[in-house]
Amino acid sequence: MKKLSILFASLLAVVAFSSCEEDTTPQYKNPTTFVLNTPALANQFMDLDPEGTIYFTCTQPDYGYSAVTQYSMETSLDPNFEKSEPLETIDRTLAKMQIRQSDLALAICKLLGVESADDFDPDAVRTIYFRAKAQLEGIESSQITSNVVSLNKVRSYYAIQEPGFIYLVGAPEGWAGPTESAAAHYADWRLFESKNAIGSKIYSAVFDIPAGKAMFRFYTALTGWDADSYGTQVEDSPIDVAMVDGVYSGPMVKGKGSYNIPDWEGGSMKITVNMSNEKAMMVTFEAGGVDTNDKEFIYLVGSPEGWAGPDEANAAHYEAWKLYDLEGNKVYTATFNISADAATFRFYTALTGWDGGASIGSQVDDADVDFDFSNGAIEANLVVPGKGKYHLTNWNGGKVKITVDLGAKKVKFEMA
Repeated sequence: MKKLSILFASLLAVVAFSSCEEDTTPQYKNPTTFVLNTPALANQFMDLDPEGTIYFTCTQPDYGYSAVTQYSMETSLDPNFEKSEPLETIDRTLAKMQIRQSDLALAICKLLGVESADDFDPDAVRTIYFRAKAQLEGIESSQITSNVVSLNKVRSYYAIQEPGFIYLVGAPEGWAGPTESAAAHYADWRLFESKNAIGSKIYSAVFDIPAGKAMFRFYTALTGWDADSYGTQVEDSPIDVAMVDGVYSGPMVKGKGSYNIPDWEGGSMKITVNMSNEKAMMVTFEAGGVDTNDKEFIYLVGSPEGWAGPDEANAAHYEAWKLYDLEGNKVYTATFNISADAATFRFYTALTGWDGGASIGSQVDDADVDFDFSNGAIEANLVVPGKGKYHLTNWNGGKVKITVDLGAKKVKFEMA
């Protein structure tokens, strides 16, 4: 009987210990409240500063245990958030949330729908609304949205970046002189960054250049003849260059040496100036070129360009390997000079890395699919999200026109 009592007491202890363990194990629960505190400066005038920040504080949602919470914010011009823009917090894990005033200014411009500085009223004082979101990383059901607060006296500024530009100065425009007094004249002689590549310092335009007038250099500002000139050499003397098969590519330096194309027969010329690397600036001239500014594009990635890697760090390299949608119909085309031993490649819609989900190829798997180019043209229904490469067999080298139709999922290769 005594042994039974001891055994019963032991069992009670085990049960009690187990119950205690169950009681102390953290249990996840969906939070029901999440409060964004009214900003202390809610009713004070705020003039947004491109270098400034704004702080918001909130109560941490109750997830049932001490969790590392991810915070984000969004803003709107109306308290119902029928239209809103996201705002990135500088440290997403802090309940004291800090946003950049430059990000807020950009969001306000987007919410207003302004497309140029002329559409923006820099003197307007607005009420700007905010709310926060909290979520545990990887748990979609954990997201909760806070109440709405506002800053009631905010004056913003025009924050949308616009494409940079440089000027062509020379015989085509009459050597008017790169000064501010000639700004209206030079408005028609600008080369622009693409809206898809603002800040790239890669400028292009198509100009109608008469025969005998193909002598010019480039200026980054209208500050006179000497300060901001770029051309073939430092000295103020032109150097003759030749276009081979309608194309010239060569270096550019800071200086006043002009490019001169003595055998230019007249017509449209696409000019691209790549200043992304100050130590290796380049120009490209193409006879009859098409203006691709503001056109959507994809990239050719592979042996022709050297498998550089589809990353943002290589954006300047891939400027020469874009296929453009010229008609706005998701049909991308370009002509490339590809050697006989380098006809293996695929396409990327963005420079997000090898495995960033932007790869388009002949199949899902990372392997070659052969295309026999004996007849000088190939068309196939083989365009899928994936890393399969197109390999042109019996290709003897030269120019090939490539067309990628993302709508019809077709690819076409033609001898150019």
